[in-house]
Amino acid sequence: MIHRIKNRFSPLTLLLFAAFAAAFFAGCGESGKTPVEHSAPLTVTDSLGREIQLKGPARRAIVENAYNAELITAIGAIENVAGVDYYIYQDQEGFNHRFTEDMLIGKGKGEVNYEKVIDLHPDVFITTSNSTWSTTAEKLKDFGIPVVVVDAYYTDQFAQNVALLGKIFGREEAAQELSGYFTSQLAYIDRQLKDVPKKTVYFEYRTAGTTTIPGDYFYKMVEYAHADNIFSGAPNVRIDPEAVALKNPAYIVKVSDTDVFSSYIPPTADDMQKIYDGIVSRPGWAHTEAVEKGNLLLLSHYVHGGASKLVGTMYIAKFLYPEELPDLYPEEIFKTWTEKYQQRPYIAGHTRPAFPLKEAAAASAS
Repeated sequence: MIHRIKNRFSPLTLLLFAAFAAAFFAGCGESGKTPVEHSAPLTVTDSLGREIQLKGPARRAIVENAYNAELITAIGAIENVAGVDYYIYQDQEGFNHRFTEDMLIGKGKGEVNYEKVIDLHPDVFITTSNSTWSTTAEKLKDFGIPVVVVDAYYTDQFAQNVALLGKIFGREEAAQELSGYFTSQLAYIDRQLKDVPKKTVYFEYRTAGTTTIPGDYFYKMVEYAHADNIFSGAPNVRIDPEAVALKNPAYIVKVSDTDVFSSYIPPTADDMQKIYDGIVSRPGWAHTEAVEKGNLLLLSHYVHGGASKLVGTMYIAKFLYPEELPDLYPEEIFKTWTEKYQQRPYIAGHTRPAFPLKEAAAASAS
């Protein structure tokens, strides 16, 4: 029998067969399970400076916070997301109806269904520092589910957060490309505006009198646009709207409205007009330089937040300094963010005034 096998198969064939059989049966064992591919453990440093060890690049992740989900989408790892909080889930259009109800793990910020999380068998739980991350880490510790804090809503942490997520999901090359695209736009703004006097801006987020100060989620978005924030020295983000008239800003930037959150679908022209009318009709504001000259920029909630709010930075910078930034096309950047990085069709109408795409701008210039 052995003699006949040797005549029929070469020594190399027999060697390969033996190696395959050994690997197969070692992987199956008595349970008959398919062999599991293992990756080398890796250590990541999260937004809080904590070193966390993962078993390898995450294949299944739970994610809280839409800014995190957008960056994960942008590096091509959204298929590895197995569960999300309600704020991600509710933007069905923005995430292309990818997240179903059985992937919902709670509303976040303490409202977490831990049984659901455990049932989803994630490799990692990604959350933010403004959540109850320490409680989550404690509850999931015994189940071997590490908790990583990623504060993707902070504009000045964009590059490091993209690199962190790239490492978590084994998408380092895609993360480097994404980071380079946006940081190169920032570098252009910095070069062009290096010696340009800053223009005064009142920034408002949703409700009247809610602005931004150092340390707040929106502050760096405005600062990176080289704007002179008239309330940068305020003690908190809530200010008296009458103080805006006294400070007389040259420009006003408003994100969304009181009862509107992030949506891939842009606001209607009537929605934008309502926000505009509400601003110009405030007591004393009609005589500010911003209102008299029509220097009001309205941004939808969705458009301002792209790439950790760097898309918002591009719009603000171009609005303030159109002559100094001839090669900055924020609408083109938003289109790229939407189509390339969010895998969704581009839809215009997220800003007032509207900004042209690069091709249209070039055509009108000629």
